[in-house]
Amino acid sequence: MPAKKKSDVEVIITWRGNAHDFNGVSPERGRSNLKGGDRLEFAISSRTGLFQPKAVPGIGAFEVSGNHLLLSNFTTCSTFAVENLEGGAELIKVRPRRLDMVIPFEMSRVLIPSDLGIVELDVFSPPPVVLGPEQDARVAESDMFKLDTASKYFAVLVALCEPRLHGSSMAAVPSVQEVVERLRTTEQFKDANRSSINYHIEYLTDQKLPVSHWAKYVDGGRMHAKREALVAFALRFDLVREEHLAVLPDLYGRKRTAEVAPATLRPLPRRISRAAFLV
Repeated sequence: MPAKKKSDVEVIITWRGNAHDFNGVSPERGRSNLKGGDRLEFAISSRTGLFQPKAVPGIGAFEVSGNHLLLSNFTTCSTFAVENLEGGAELIKVRPRRLDMVIPFEMSRVLIPSDLGIVELDVFSPPPVVLGPEQDARVAESDMFKLDTASKYFAVLVALCEPRLHGSSMAAVPSVQEVVERLRTTEQFKDANRSSINYHIEYLTDQKLPVSHWAKYVDGGRMHAKREALVAFALRFDLVREEHLAVLPDLYGRKRTAEVAPATLRPLPRRISRAAFLV
């Protein structure tokens, strides 16, 4: 596979512009395009709390090196957080004084704390380099955690993961009763109750996914700890992905008709168009 040329690599960074809008129109967004070898230092205005590109001295810097975007944190006490915009509750931390940390996400949200609030940047890095269809992977696909996407236990697992699949790493895991209410509009779960949903949670933790030992260390292994462990494990290894939301009913209680691929360990597909964030 040929390597990308330096001129082919581009990183796009966007941020909120005007702090106030008096005409009912969304605030303008600033934008910076970086090519291979480019570096952008930045600061946060102490007066407006807005992002300031090309500020010197800055509190941090972006740099494009090869096919990677690097982020440095020049502060002494503030941690920057980088969230994956494509969901799964993935997050990395760029701690104070950390230099040249690789941002591993193709589309990410960088959160920078300041005295006036949290500054958010949307960052679009170069697409990842992957094996082509004509190239065989060196390791066969694992069936260790293969799940039956047509099963009731898998629908319960997807319902538990749903809030965090929508891109919020801080979303609460649904309660058992919330899962009952989310699923009972389908024929498969028309008689669902707390006991039946708890049964599927127990089956997942005891038979399908090796998370029982995780749950035991939180609040004595009570049910809500098992739900947290299931969600963390399933999202960490891409066993549940956004495409699997098709197994849940839509807002009107009807079953979606999208095809659902088997839930096995595979690369996370792109789910969000860059254009949606660049308007």
